[in-house]
Amino acid sequence: MKKKAALLFFIWFLILECLAGCARQGYSCFMEVGDYEISKEEYALLAYDNIARTAREYGAKEGIDVNAPGFWEKKTDGVSPMDRVRELTDGEAVQQKGIQILAKENGIIDEIGYEAFLKQYQEENKQRKQMKEEGKVLYGPLELTVSQYYSYRQSQLEQALEEFAEQKIVTIGEEELKEYYPVVKQKEEKKNFQAELSLVFFEDAGEDQTAAVERCISDHGISDMLPELLIKETKVSASLEHMTVNTLELGKENLLLDRVVQAIQGLEAGAVTPAIEYTDGMIAVIAVDSKEYVPFGSYETERDYVEYLLREKKAREYIADEIGGLEVKRGKAWEMLTYEDIVKQ
Repeated sequence: MKKKAALLFFIWFLILECLAGCARQGYSCFMEVGDYEISKEEYALLAYDNIARTAREYGAKEGIDVNAPGFWEKKTDGVSPMDRVRELTDGEAVQQKGIQILAKENGIIDEIGYEAFLKQYQEENKQRKQMKEEGKVLYGPLELTVSQYYSYRQSQLEQALEEFAEQKIVTIGEEELKEYYPVVKQKEEKKNFQAELSLVFFEDAGEDQTAAVERCISDHGISDMLPELLIKETKVSASLEHMTVNTLELGKENLLLDRVVQAIQGLEAGAVTPAIEYTDGMIAVIAVDSKEYVPFGSYETERDYVEYLLREKKAREYIADEIGGLEVKRGKAWEMLTYEDIVKQ
């Protein structure tokens, strides 16, 4: 009889624990990753951008009005637009909560619940206001939105987690480094180069005008005579500029040159890029007049750099593997999430 009573007590204890878990903070049983919850509010925050993405996807289909009553819950072939929103959001939700979990387990952050996040958010805006009043340098807006602070905090957590994994978790042997060196060498020698370029740039007046310019360049190439030819054949006023780019001398702050480098990264001498956005309101077509790659150093001279890249790679793999192994549970509230739940955030 005592054994039976003990068993009943144990069963009731488990039931009460489960019910307590489902009542915790009013958020539980929406979605869980590992042993941690994702609240409805946090999930809705991540889902917000996917509302617009899903509306664009469905809006591109013939005969669908995304503003029609009942649009978000109407199923086509068994799938509703809200099902699509959940599909798009789930992976990101697991990824972001996984970063939080690993950061907590490794002592980088103490609390990862949504209420704790909101307290941090309020404290951040309070500090920003105080900095403004004290005349201190303030980067970004005076008051961050919840979404802005969430993205900022997650970025900081991910960076800190990667650095922790690189220093405390990843191990690398000398032979492993030597095997990785040729991989780095091949990538680096294609990444770093000096190139002589000719750029034709003109105001963005639409796709038809851009296509006409591209056809003219295809017929005549890029030379000092091209601006005159463009006026005659397309009535487009364009400017010609010659430029030397050395990727080893680029600063992170030079977004314009970064855009040019990205456009010609995989091209060899003699190639011409498609039209690209050059600056706001300006389009450019770029001819690669010459291109010389920068030789990568020997293993001995580049060993530290190779180790840095390998540690970074293995740290990211470790994080991905750990997050990929987390169990994911979805409750009834997840299934009942509505368009209004998301947009009211």
